[in-house]
Amino acid sequence: MEYPPMKFSVTPMHVIDICRMMKRRLKDAGLSVRLSPHSFRVTTITDLLEHGVALEDVQRLAGHADPRTTRLHGRRDKKITRNIVERISI
Repeated sequence: MEYPPMKFSVTPMHVIDICRMMKRRLKDAGLSVRLSPHSFRVTTITDLLEHGVALEDVQRLAGHADPRTTRLHGRRDKKITRNIVERISI
C-alpha cells in the first residue's frame, strides 16, 4: 500500500494516533499487530546491549533510572529482530 507523504502540523499527535498508524503499518507488512511502540524500544535496547554498547550508555539513552531495568530488556527470549523493524516503513 502506498502512503501519502507525511505532513507536519502544529497539532500534536496523540498516543492513540501513533498506535493506530503503527497497527496499519504492521498489518500492511504482514506482521503481528500485537507489536507496540514499546516492542521497538525493547528491540533497540536489546540490540545495543548485544552489540557491546556499555550498559550505562544504553541506560542513559533509554532514560532508565536503574540499570536493572535496562538489563531486563537485554534478556528477552522473544525478540523482534532488526529485519522485522526494517520491513516497516513509515
